[in-house]
Amino acid sequence: MSNQTTPVQFTGKAGEYFGIWIVNLLLSIITLGVYSAWAKVRRKKYFYNNTHIDNVAFDYHAKPIAILKGRIVAVVVFILYNLLSAFSPILGGILAIAFIIAVPWIVIRGLMFNARNSSHRGLRFDFNGKYGQAALAFIGYPLLILVTLGLALPFVMQRIQQFMFNHHKFGATAFDMQAKVKDFYMVYLKLLGFFVALGIVFAILAKSLLPSTPSPAPSLGMHSPYQATLVPATYQANTAGGFIKVAATEEAAVESAADAATAEAANAAANAASSEEDLLKNLTPEERAEYEAQMKAFEEQYANGAYSQESEEAPAEPANPLGDMFGTYAAMLGPIFYVLIAVTVLIYIAAIFAVTAYVHSRISNLVWNNTKLDHIQFISNQRMRDLIWLYFSNGVVLILTLGLATPWAQIRMARYRCERLALAGEADWDKFVGEKKEHARAMGEEMADMFDVDLSFG
Repeated sequence: MSNQTTPVQFTGKAGEYFGIWIVNLLLSIITLGVYSAWAKVRRKKYFYNNTHIDNVAFDYHAKPIAILKGRIVAVVVFILYNLLSAFSPILGGILAIAFIIAVPWIVIRGLMFNARNSSHRGLRFDFNGKYGQAALAFIGYPLLILVTLGLALPFVMQRIQQFMFNHHKFGATAFDMQAKVKDFYMVYLKLLGFFVALGIVFAILAKSLLPSTPSPAPSLGMHSPYQATLVPATYQANTAGGFIKVAATEEAAVESAADAATAEAANAAANAASSEEDLLKNLTPEERAEYEAQMKAFEEQYANGAYSQESEEAPAEPANPLGDMFGTYAAMLGPIFYVLIAVTVLIYIAAIFAVTAYVHSRISNLVWNNTKLDHIQFISNQRMRDLIWLYFSNGVVLILTLGLATPWAQIRMARYRCERLALAGEADWDKFVGEKKEHARAMGEEMADMFDVDLSFG
């Protein structure tokens, strides 16, 4: 193979594309979406015409009316599904199953339509995938993800990419993608290692920065047999732990237990009173002093109504899960707690950008670097840090401009992807032979758009 390298160039400008984008948006709104078919053709044609290989641009040939017809059919099916689901869940379920069965056909028709309406040097692309192959790639293999609890995800991704690339053709010459399953697993294993390391770091930081929760009230220890068993009838419904005072005599315990709901409670109170003195004899002087101090505090709280029936029947405050989770820490740390929450949110957003950039860059490089077109080898060198910056900066500008910077963001992404893709080998385009194909109908692609399963090549 020749050492000659041919870069892919993108010449689009944000100012030029903004004029196309804003007109497309306004006319689509005014016409209630009818103009969106023409808007799609104008948008794709602009990006194709500004993408060059060896100083020759791509072209897009789809007719807006074909896209509009397919889009109308997609809308009708969508409305029909919602009406049937509202009228009869059974009919809606049947239609949903029918849609799942139709997914492979939708994918094939969408890829075929897009490929056959794309060209370079006057030579059309093509897609010749079959329904059975698509059903295996988009229905059969994904079921393995459920069965294996996600372990089959890299395998499924490899099979999907292989199906999409290897059934595309430039003229009569097919693409050949040979990325191995083990290479996909390495990408996702590294991502898993990143999450494990991140979890360890967060656990260490949480343990070092957050104060420990207040310790419970002191107790006599595990050797005190009456700590969990002696429950006085007077305080039985109002206490939950620590030293518990019992009635002074068996008669007092029985009298208190008379109001209990069952005879079992009365017997338990009587047994507790009779055995109190024996149990207290086992305490050391220090434990006895601690017991008396706690009981004195308990009596003061009880006298002040802390355990009164009225307090029990007071209306409960509405549940506040966040308060239950973070209330203690917020009180202890003050303003620092809210700073930590803000930092955590920012780290979470950064992690989303990082994961998306990592997966996109690694998978794109893996697929393209293992793809050939006859004697031409593709070279891709997208970088995670570049994509993180693009995602972050585009997101900030889009928020600040209320979406008006969308053309600028799209141009930046298209330029970066082209700049990071090249062709290695002698690009003798005369060696490629085109074969005429009938135009695929647009219905498949537009139904894919409506139901969010638009899988296009490139």
